[in-house]
Parts: sequence; structure tokens; C-alpha cells
Amino acid sequence: MRTVPRPDLRRAIFRPAVAAALIAFVIPLLPMYGGEGTGFVFSLGFPLRAMIQFLLGYWTNAVVVAAGIVFLERDLVGVSGGVFAAVALGLAITIVTQILATVPDFGHWQTVVLLMLEIAQAMLLVLAAARAIGASRADQRRSDRAADEGEPGV
Repeated sequence: MRTVPRPDLRRAIFRPAVAAALIAFVIPLLPMYGGEGTGFVFSLGFPLRAMIQFLLGYWTNAVVVAAGIVFLERDLVGVSGGVFAAVALGLAITIVTQILATVPDFGHWQTVVLLMLEIAQAMLLVLAAARAIGASRADQRRSDRAADEGEPGV
């Protein structure tokens, strides 16, 4: 079903989704890897195969959020909300597993920065999903009312 939200509502959905995609894109590029935690991942000397695997693992969320943004631009607001909610759910599971795996080392700043960025990304995606699903539901109710009143073409 196609729903066309108001331009201000579209921006309210679009902005947190783009911010979440940017966070997902930037995380593997931060200088917090290596022995002291101040090196870039590219300077650690890993083979190309390992680098591709590392980047694909981190950039998967960015690609899926970009797909949700494409759905939003094509006026498939409900679908984009579902995509954002699915990525947020996956991030929530990832955050919980990282917290459980890093409890003894939770004092390292790299762990805290990574978790905070992922929590911010998940919160932005939940916000975008809630707005998109709400806009979709409101449009559905509006079209149902118009159909009950017999208005053609709404």
C-alpha cells in the first residue's frame, strides 16, 4: 500500500534514518582498533579478505537502512518503517550480546564508545520506525474513513 506522508513528516522519518545509516557507516572507520586502541583498522595489516569481511559485517546495517530510505522515497512508508524496526531489533540483539561478552572488559573506552554508538543508532532507528509506521497507520485509517463515506479515489 502506498502512503504519502506530509513533507514535514517525511523529513521527520528521513533524518533519524540517515543519521543511523551514517553511524553504521562510520563505526568501522573510527581509530579505536589495534593494541592501544588508537589505530585505524586499515593500518593493522590484515589481508584483503579479512578487511572485506570486517567491513561487510559492519556495513550491513547501513545497506539495509539505505534500502529502507529508498522505500521511504518511493512512498512505501509502512515498508520502510518495518525495515527500520527490523534493523533496530537486530541492533538490540547485537548490543545485548556485546554487553554480555564484554562485561569483564567494560572499562575500556573502545567498548564503551562502540556500545554508545550502536545504542544511538538503535534509538534513531526506533524513532524513524515509529514515525513511519504511525504515518502509515494514520493514512490507512484516513483511507478507510474515505471509503466508508463513499469518496472516490482517495
